[in-house]
Amino acid sequence: MPEFLSQAWFETLAAALSGVRTDSRSLDALDAPADGLRVGQIVTGVPDSAAFGAVGGEVRYTVVLSPGGSGAVVYGSTDSAQVTIIEDYPTAAGIASGVCSVSDMLSAGKVKLRGDTRALLAAADFLAVVARLLAQASST
Repeated sequence: MPEFLSQAWFETLAAALSGVRTDSRSLDALDAPADGLRVGQIVTGVPDSAAFGAVGGEVRYTVVLSPGGSGAVVYGSTDSAQVTIIEDYPTAAGIASGVCSVSDMLSAGKVKLRGDTRALLAAADFLAVVARLLAQASST
C-alpha cells in the first residue's frame, strides 16, 4: 500500500482517476460547469518525510473531472480549482483512507472550504466516486 501523499500514492490515484467515466448529461444534471469539475485540496501540517514534494509542511493538488471523459490529478497547485478543501494531515489521511468523511469532518470543523461550495455540493455523486478512489489508492 503506498504511503498517503507519496509519489506512488499520487501515481495510483492518477491511474484510478483515469478510469473514472462521466458524461455531459450527468454533469448537466448536477449543474456542474461545462468544462467539468475541479476540486483542490490543501493538506497542512504534512511531515516533509511523509509526502512527495511537501513544501513548508503543505501539499496541494487538484482532482479534475472532465465532462464526457475521465479524471486526472494536477499535482502542486489548486489554482484552477472551483472549490478547495483545506485540512490538516491527520484529517486528510482519515478521509483518504475512508475512516471518516469530508461531511463529518466539515461538521466537526476539521475541514475548511474555499471557493464555489455550490459546485462541491452539486457534484456529491462524483465526489463519492473520487472518495472511493482515494480509499483504494490508500489501500493498494
